[in-house]
Amino acid sequence: MKKLTGFLRRLWVIGMRRPRDLRHVLGVANATAAAIEDPAADVRGFTERSLEEIAPGTRFTFQMFDGVQASITLLEGAALAVLMARVQARRVFEFGTYRGVSTTQIALNLPPDGRVFTLDLPEELEAGALRVDKPTERQIAAESGKGALIPDDLRSRVMFLQADSAVFDTAPYRESMDLVFVDGAHSYEYVSNDTRKGIEMLRRGGVIAWHDCAPNHRDVVRFLQQSGLDVQLVHGTALAFAFRH
Repeated sequence: MKKLTGFLRRLWVIGMRRPRDLRHVLGVANATAAAIEDPAADVRGFTERSLEEIAPGTRFTFQMFDGVQASITLLEGAALAVLMARVQARRVFEFGTYRGVSTTQIALNLPPDGRVFTLDLPEELEAGALRVDKPTERQIAAESGKGALIPDDLRSRVMFLQADSAVFDTAPYRESMDLVFVDGAHSYEYVSNDTRKGIEMLRRGGVIAWHDCAPNHRDVVRFLQQSGLDVQLVHGTALAFAFRH
């Protein structure tokens, strides 16, 4: 009750001094309430880990990209690099190339003979076989220029694969990957499909990571809640991960 009284008092002060700021405060509060109200969007059940806890003292490299939407943040790029260091990654598989921002961060932090295999829909194919409800995701899937932002000097470390992950054959890659990054379509069906196939390709002791474990991607959160995996969340990000034992 004391906290509620304090919150209402602060709302009154803001309303008196800067009425326009109330919209921001109430918007944040409403979004947080909605995330907690819906169990499928509540990420508080996942254990959070800092980068230092995951791999202490790790050094990594960044590539800056200005104004690229629907991609990882710098902190999430750092988290991928730290996870790679934790498992001494030389071979990484990525579901979802898009412009190549995350592909670039992965390639930058591989050893010179390392390789990232990145999978996306062929440009002539506008939709995959499984359900995708969000119009923005269908639009992204139909866009051309997949991997266009990857610098030329890193392309020797990148193997581009074109296929719908729903029909992608993992046999040539079974148990050969140190890290798998799931960042394709975010529907429950695709996250489930990509996780299952990702684990097939992951060696024992390797790590699988998921992007967009956040309230605005309920299908990702709901799948991870139900997966039975020991899912953890990198503090300050929407990046979740689990090790294959």
